[in-house]
Amino acid sequence: MLSKLKLTNLRRRSRQSLNVASEIPLAHSGARVPDPHQWGSDDAANGVTITPGGSSPSVMSAGTAWNDSARASISSQQFVPPVPPKPNLEEPPGEDLGSPALRRQSTYINPHIPITQPAQPFSPSAPRILSISDGSWAFASVLLVFGQCGPPDRPQDGTVIVHHHHGGFPPTSWPVSDGFFRALVYLEPGPNKLQFEYASSRTTPLSKSQMTIHMMPLAAPPLHLVILLGKDSPATFDCPPDKIKTQGNGLDTAVKKFRMAAYLWQAYTAEEMAKNKFGRRTFRFEETWTAESISHRDKMPRMVPKVHVLRSERTVAEIRDLDIAQQNSSGKKTGELWNIAYQAVEKHFAPKTAYERKHVAVLILDSKWDPASNVITGHAALGGGSGFIQMGIFGSHSLHTWPTFIEDVVPSFTDCTRTDTRIIANDAGQSGSYWEACCIGIGAFLHEVGHAFGCPHQPSGIMVRDYIRINRSFVTRESYSTRTKSPGLRLCMPKDECHWHRLDILRFRFHPCFKSASDPPFIFEGDNPQVYGVGVAAVIVSSTGAAWVEIYVNGTLQNYYEVFPKVERNLTVSVSDILSKVPPAEKSRKIKLSVFTIGNGKLDIDDFLETAQSFVKLSGGEKAYQSMKLGLGGGAPSEAILPIGTNRVLNGIRVYSGSALNGIEFIFDDSSSSIFGNRGGSCSEFFLDTRRGESLLGFSVRSGFWVDGCDILTTLGRRSPFFGNSNGGSPYTMIPPRGYRIVGVSGTVGQWVDSFAILYM
Repeated sequence: MLSKLKLTNLRRRSRQSLNVASEIPLAHSGARVPDPHQWGSDDAANGVTITPGGSSPSVMSAGTAWNDSARASISSQQFVPPVPPKPNLEEPPGEDLGSPALRRQSTYINPHIPITQPAQPFSPSAPRILSISDGSWAFASVLLVFGQCGPPDRPQDGTVIVHHHHGGFPPTSWPVSDGFFRALVYLEPGPNKLQFEYASSRTTPLSKSQMTIHMMPLAAPPLHLVILLGKDSPATFDCPPDKIKTQGNGLDTAVKKFRMAAYLWQAYTAEEMAKNKFGRRTFRFEETWTAESISHRDKMPRMVPKVHVLRSERTVAEIRDLDIAQQNSSGKKTGELWNIAYQAVEKHFAPKTAYERKHVAVLILDSKWDPASNVITGHAALGGGSGFIQMGIFGSHSLHTWPTFIEDVVPSFTDCTRTDTRIIANDAGQSGSYWEACCIGIGAFLHEVGHAFGCPHQPSGIMVRDYIRINRSFVTRESYSTRTKSPGLRLCMPKDECHWHRLDILRFRFHPCFKSASDPPFIFEGDNPQVYGVGVAAVIVSSTGAAWVEIYVNGTLQNYYEVFPKVERNLTVSVSDILSKVPPAEKSRKIKLSVFTIGNGKLDIDDFLETAQSFVKLSGGEKAYQSMKLGLGGGAPSEAILPIGTNRVLNGIRVYSGSALNGIEFIFDDSSSSIFGNRGGSCSEFFLDTRRGESLLGFSVRSGFWVDGCDILTTLGRRSPFFGNSNGGSPYTMIPPRGYRIVGVSGTVGQWVDSFAILYM
């Protein structure tokens, strides 16, 4: 009985203890007291926006009275960023999520989470970020922001100071021009709580605002940075004497400048992608852990882009040979610098397969201005690729004008110091001042990197020569231009910036180097679309769907149209629609279409009108359509026709092959046959189940210069073994469009089949 009584008392005391504990004020329940040494600990007193938990931003009045428990509650939440929704890279999410290729892109879309709005500062003078919303996601270490501060009706100059997450990066200051500013913000993986302070001669005290940006590095193949030296190079670059004293011109300085320029490329491209509603996806770099940083005041070890320093097998004299200088109009081997760089890069990285494909930006450090010949030796501005290397190369003649650290970005893009052509180059006659040389150097190099990513020259933007005003993306006031002989813009707004062309943006959206964690797995062999003419139109068949179509006449881009975000695996392109998109004077000329797919595939239709109307007259007088041919051809014509309008039935198919496809023979139920090609190599048979109505659907073919082999596809979903070389060429699926059936095959045959097409009605 005593034990039961004690247990009862214990239970009652426990219940009372809980009741008492629930009445204890929050200030005495273990709430964290704000640290006065951390920035923002006095934000409540200054009227700064506070975003507790995952709720919407709230405003605190500076005159509001708070008791100790309330202050402790607010402070304990103030430094804990909200748990963010997972990133949705597409803005808006208008993609067809029913597509297998795109279904995984819906992983980060949560309809129950409200859209985050920009943090609204309490003071009308406090900085307001216009380019990105509070709680947004970024995917690179440096974020480019555009904002406004001060009273909107009284624009004024001043300075914005950016304080980084937990003081983990030195504060940086950025000029305000007529109330607008641009800033580069360093981010670390995870949530980054940022504070922006505005100061001007008319504003006291400082006006502040805060926002949280979440950074998640992309999981994609990187862009590699390479500095190329001659085998006997002293590892220095062209630089005026005064700058040699202040910043140096050695390899260490070159690495820092190259790294900073690469960060500018990355941040600029991310903003361009965001402006085009594709989120802030951008390319990433191969990184390394080092004590170096992009701030001269930062000594903390960080992950930074790795710069490979490669020694060429050529000497400095060979690299600076006038005969191979790209700008030498009388040079005999002006493309040789590309070969020199390619050999060094290929030897260092040694990629063997498409999975190891490398994208590389190469800075030639031994470039040298030659005043006597008026040529920059050791310099070439080239981009493209072959094999498993995609590469852009550029000289170092303007490197002395590039920023070394993040604090140097604005000074570098506003430096009016005149170029002394007795010592350094005035590239293209458009680098008469240091800031203009900086634009040409960083912008033209980015142009070549664009070629490495597959971008051709465009009507406008970075891929023409729009990069001469790339400074406007990083500053708000432009300096005097020696190129135009006029003062620069007083205020550089987004409409005044240079841009990536929309077609470049589309290429980046589906490029493997811009892949995000929410994208479907990338197929490195790519998607190889096919085209089938049907008289008044052509049908583009793709396993992932067409993304956009470009229209060319005489090699000049005339128009384009987008299909994405719709998923059209069988895209019908009518002749009348294409002609309506071409100028009247060009309609009688040969029209070329380039079709790009969601799976990073591409199809060039050299003569669209001929392809759409590609009739073939069969031996019985019937007309059939012919698909595009695989292989280069060159052999004797050959064809095999299936029965049309008779009672004969296709029973089976014999395939003759060895290291390539030799021939295909159709076997009918009356023991007759029809052969395409020859009977060389070994013979394999594949029979159809005619009792169940099985018939020939098409072929899966591997082809390059010739046809390596194929397997057979049937209407019951069966697939034969592969006949021939299963590792040769590229894969293609040849099936007639919906509503049509295969009636034969045709092509050309030499020692083996060197071109192949299907016939259909």
